[in-house]
This record gives sequence, structure tokens and C-alpha cells, in this order.
Amino acid sequence: MKNKLLEGSLILIVASLVCKVLGAVYRIPLSNILGAEGIGVYQMIFSVFSLALIVSSGGVSVTVSHQVAKVLASGQGSTKAIFLRGFIYSLVSSLVFAGLFLIMGEKIAAFQGNALGTSGYAAMAICIVFASLIAPFRGLFQGHQNMLPTAISQMIEQIFKLVLGLVFTSYFIKYGLSQGVMGAFLGIVISEFLALLFLAINSKKTPVFKVYPTPLKQSFWKTNSVITLSSLVVPLITAIDSFLVVNLLSTYLDRSYATALYGLQSGIVSSLINFPVVISISISLALLPNLSYLLSSSLHLEAKTSLKNVYTALISIVLPFSIAFFVFAEDIFSLLYPTLDENLLNMAVILLRVSTLEVFFLALLHVSISALQSLDKAALGVCVLTITGIIKTVFMAIMVNNPEINILGAAWSSVLFYVISAAITYFIVKKNVAFSLDKKQVAFCLTLNIVLALVFLGVNVYFENILAKICFSGLGVLFVYVFPLYLNNFLNIKAFASNIFRRTKIE
Repeated sequence: MKNKLLEGSLILIVASLVCKVLGAVYRIPLSNILGAEGIGVYQMIFSVFSLALIVSSGGVSVTVSHQVAKVLASGQGSTKAIFLRGFIYSLVSSLVFAGLFLIMGEKIAAFQGNALGTSGYAAMAICIVFASLIAPFRGLFQGHQNMLPTAISQMIEQIFKLVLGLVFTSYFIKYGLSQGVMGAFLGIVISEFLALLFLAINSKKTPVFKVYPTPLKQSFWKTNSVITLSSLVVPLITAIDSFLVVNLLSTYLDRSYATALYGLQSGIVSSLINFPVVISISISLALLPNLSYLLSSSLHLEAKTSLKNVYTALISIVLPFSIAFFVFAEDIFSLLYPTLDENLLNMAVILLRVSTLEVFFLALLHVSISALQSLDKAALGVCVLTITGIIKTVFMAIMVNNPEINILGAAWSSVLFYVISAAITYFIVKKNVAFSLDKKQVAFCLTLNIVLALVFLGVNVYFENILAKICFSGLGVLFVYVFPLYLNNFLNIKAFASNIFRRTKIE
């Protein structure tokens, strides 16, 4: 039988990587147009918008996906009823936030420490409604283990955000920094509307609404509230940072420079760090409905195998990115952000090298939280994230308040947060599912990463030209890393397909 889950998951991974590249392509000229202070203002607004979006839709796509998979596995309940609950929740909650952004935008911007964000909040009021209504549609398709509509809608978002965002920003920046930031958000508004329109039209053409005579006992509202809380913690921490960091830095630095430093850490460095993590997010999106289906069908051995291979794959995929970011940090910023002045460039390099420590643990956390949601233990994830988030915020405030450490305190506190929370959630999943990693595979992969690190260091020492470094590093990855993994059957695509994305027939 044609494996639709594998096909859809691979499409989603590829689309997500392409979207991440487009996002980087967008962020680089956007940063150059707005400057460090402008991207700082943009990021301050976006952190609050992301927080509101999580409340209005973050749990909805996961809840709809999770419960639709259960309906299909059990042959009980109604996928249409689940979708409608998600749609109503997203609509009402997004309208509430839209009103708050319109009424309180100026005060929120001023409270964050930079009133230039006022007009950006006005654009976000429109955007949040469109962005929120996308979630129930994506959850509906993902619950059927059909990732193609999600992938296409992501592409629509990124392409139109890239084109229209840069056009509007370039046009409005001549009227001032505030108007330039607003122009960037206007591009997002239109891109979200077009993605929503595509999903709505596609849902009419696809038989995704199924109603079975026997009801399925599961509470949408309870599940959604717990998953929303789980999804909310990290954006909430980011939003708190947007209020604290600039104000703390401004006690001993010029406010404009403080905003620029925050823009470096939260906008430029974070966008690079999140690039490899898109793979873990894509796998998590595929894993949640698949694992929910397997557990609801009592296929526990298959569930264990899926988790074992997902975690092993993460190690092999994410670690090389961490090494590359650490070794080539200076070259990356010189190539991508040539307009940064020397002081900001040096700080960006240090921030990236510190932040590389969190890459693997951030990816690990995504998969572990998704697994806990599939196990109906999302509440445990909320508790872990909340406690470690409080520790992170206190640690950040103390360190950023120290002029000798300043913005590096934000980076080190993020590393602390992701390391602790990822380790705890991983062991909770392991305890509940009782899977075991192949120690020989893990040891072999770690050994290859050490060799790869030595190759990168050698390339960095012996070559000065950036193009030469890219070429020889790519050859190093291919011959020192990819080929040995393949020859030792580490990346057996057929086994990966049958174990991780295994799927019995879904009617």
C-alpha cells in the first residue's frame, strides 16, 4: 500500500526547510533595511504577537490533529465537530486579541521600552485573526496524516511575506522607522490571508469531514487548554524577555543600542539557531497524529520503535549544524549581515557561539513535548516548562543587569532553559513508553561528529575565502559524515519509512 504518511511527512520536511530558507532570505534584507534597532522593534512586536497567536491557535492545530487521529483509529466520533470547536475557539480568541492590539498597542509598545512599535501593533490586529483561523484547518488535515495542505500553506505564507514584506518595508521606511516596521507586518497580513483562503478552498474539495454513529468520549476544551498552556510557555518567556531585556540594558546603555542588542539576540541569532530545528518541528507534526493513532490502536511496539528512531535521527541531523555554527560564526555574519558595524558583529559572533549549545536540546524538547501530547500527558510538559521558565527568567534578569555580561545573559539563560527542560521531558517520555536507544548507533554518530568538528576547524584555519570554506566544508560533510552513516546502514531510508512513519490503513 502506498505510504501516505511517509509521503506527506517528507513533503512537510522539505517544505519546512524551503520555508526556513525563504525566512532567512527575508530576514537578511529586512535586517539590512530596518537596521539593528528596527529589527529590534520588529522582534519586540513579533514576540507579543507570537504569544497571542499561541493562545488563540497554538493548541488548536495540535488538539484537532490529535483528536481527529483518535476518531479515525477508533471509528467513533466526528471530525467535523472537532474542527468546528477549534474554528470557533480560534475566531473568538483572535478577535479579542485584535481589539486589545488596536486599543492598547501604543501603551504596550511604550511599556516594552520603544514607542516606535505602535503602528506595527495596528497591523498585527488584522493579522492575528487570519493567522489563528489557519490552525483548525491544518489540524484537520494533519489528523488525517495528510501534510501536503499544511506544507503548501506554509509556502504561500513565506513567499508572499518575502515579496510583499520587503516591498512594503522598502516603501514605508522612507517615512520613518516606525512606518518601515509596519510595512513588514502588512506583508505578513496579506500572506496569512492567502494561506487561509487556500486551506478553506482545499477543505471543500477533500473528504476530511467524517461522522461515525458512535460518539467518542474526549473533551476538546480540556485537551486544548492543556496543550495551549504547553505551547504558551516558551513564547511567554520570549515575550517577558521583550519587556525586560531592553529596559534592563537601558539602565547602563543607550536605549537605541540596547534595542539593537536585543534585535541581535532575539531576531538575527535566534533565526539562525532555529534553522535546523525546523526538522524537529516537522517530525513532531508527523509524529503526533501517528503516535496517537498507534497508541489508540494498541500498537505499542510500533510506538516504541517510532520514538527510538525519531530521537536517533535527531542526533544525526542536528549536531552537525551546531558544530558548523560554532566554527564558522564569524563567516556566517560577515556573509549574511555585511552592514553590521564591528561592535555589533563581534557581539553577534559571541551570541551565536553561546547559542549553538541549545540547538540540539531545543530540537529534543520539540519532539519530547509532542510525544507527551500524544500520550495525553501534556500537563506534565506544562509543569516542566513553567518551572524551568521561571528559573530561566530570574537567571536572565540577574545576568543581563550586570554590565559585564549584558545581552549574553539572555543567551546563557536560554541555554540553561533548553538543556534542563529537554532532559526532563525526554526521561518522562522514556519512562512512559519504555523505549531504548541503540547505544552503538549513538556512539558511532557522536564519533563522526567529533571527526566532522576537526574537519571544520581545519577548513577554517587553512582557508580564508568564504566560498572555499563552503565548498570544502560541504565535501567534508559528505565524505566524513553522510557516507559513513549511509554505509553503516544508519540512514536506511526503507527502515526509517517502515519504523518511524509506519501506518496501518486509515479509513
